[in-house]
Formats: sequence, C-alpha cells, structure tokens
Amino acid sequence: MLSLVAKTILVATSLSPVLVAVAVTEFERGQSWTGWIGWLIAALALAVLCWLVLHYASNSAQHSLIYIKDFESKDQEMIVFLFIYLLPFIRSANSTFASEWMTSIYVLGIIVVAIAHGDAFHFNPVMRLFGYRFYSVRNREGLSLLLISRRDLHRNHEEVQAVRLAWNVYLHEGESDA
Repeated sequence: MLSLVAKTILVATSLSPVLVAVAVTEFERGQSWTGWIGWLIAALALAVLCWLVLHYASNSAQHSLIYIKDFESKDQEMIVFLFIYLLPFIRSANSTFASEWMTSIYVLGIIVVAIAHGDAFHFNPVMRLFGYRFYSVRNREGLSLLLISRRDLHRNHEEVQAVRLAWNVYLHEGESDA
C-alpha cells in the first residue's frame, strides 16, 4: 500500500490540467513566456511524477488477487471534475489565480486535501491520459473497490492481479483483459 506521502503526490498530480489551463489563459492574455512557462513546467512535472508513482507502485508493491463479482466504469466522473474545478476560476475576467501565487497555492491545496480525503483517485485526468480506466468493482464479500486498470474490463466473476494503492483502491497492470 502506498504511503500517505505517495498517495498525496498521486492525488496532487490530478491538478496538472489546472496548471495547463492557467498557462494557456496567461498566454491568451498576452503575457510574456515568463508569465506562463512556469505553470506549464509545473504541469508537466506533475504528469511525470504521476507516471513515476504508478510505475513504482506497479513494480515494487505486493500483488494480490482481486475477484471481480461485478463492475461499472467510473471514467465519466472525470468530466465533472474538469467542469466544476477548472472553469470557474480560470476563465473569469477578474481571475487572480495565475497572478497571485499565494491564492493559487491555497486553492490547489484545498482541492488536493478534498480529493485525497475522499480517496478520489478516479478524478485524475493525467492517469486517464496515460491510458488508465477507473472501475467501481464489487468483490466476493460485496465490498466496493476502485480498480484502476489499463485494460478494459469485459467480464464479471474474474480474478485479476492488482497492487493495493489505498485501503479500497487497487492498480491492475495485468497483461490480459479481465
């Protein structure tokens, strides 16, 4: 299972699209490259950090079998994330998000805490960009788990090898479709 630090890093990487949106907004407003490049570099650094954490977890953590009694896709919840958290403060005419770094850190920090506290790994568009899909899975005992997988799930009543990221969040890196 990931440490609290690694889990927080993984959740924080979901903010990469916010930073790209800030960079694009600053570019559109005619800011010099020094006004937007830092946001873009931070976004790219977060995306790389996401990949590194996932790579480390899939190669270093203990694998376990997960029985998939039934499942449903949770990919659609990412759209809600993008519209609710990104657009209101980035596109407003009086936005101080990009120009006031303390406000930026505060807003991003609140979002990270909210997502991390809710174990909302499925709000990470960066992971989707890397080809991961998000599934709500019920196991044999009827417990609901979040399964993050590069493979499409097609069948119920299958077992897959997965790495435990949090108490109810698993990463499936298997070679075959489930």
